[in-house]
Amino acid sequence: MLPDYLVDLANVCQTTSTFISFSAYLPQWLKLIRTKSSADISLRSWVLWLVSGSFALFYAIVQFQLNQRGWPLIISSSLSLTFIACTIGLIARFRGPRRGPVAEGRPQGGGPGP
Repeated sequence: MLPDYLVDLANVCQTTSTFISFSAYLPQWLKLIRTKSSADISLRSWVLWLVSGSFALFYAIVQFQLNQRGWPLIISSSLSLTFIACTIGLIARFRGPRRGPVAEGRPQGGGPGP
């Protein structure tokens, strides 16, 4: 069994990582809001990250149920999912209309361009 001080330190580190993560999301959110454009951001990547975060939260909850330890991981995973969902919401809100072949300067016939 690990000493209590080591477990406490790990809990503090896990909780602190949540605030560090938030500080990493904030510039992206501010840029999305300021530019009102998400054209250069991959929505697919963020959705995959949301799925990954959901698995991490599931794991944290199961581990907590098994050994009654790890509540900082549950908090961290929950907030991470919230941050990801906010990012996805901003991406969706500021996503411009999809550009078709004409808007991109390519012929519609499917043949090679000029």
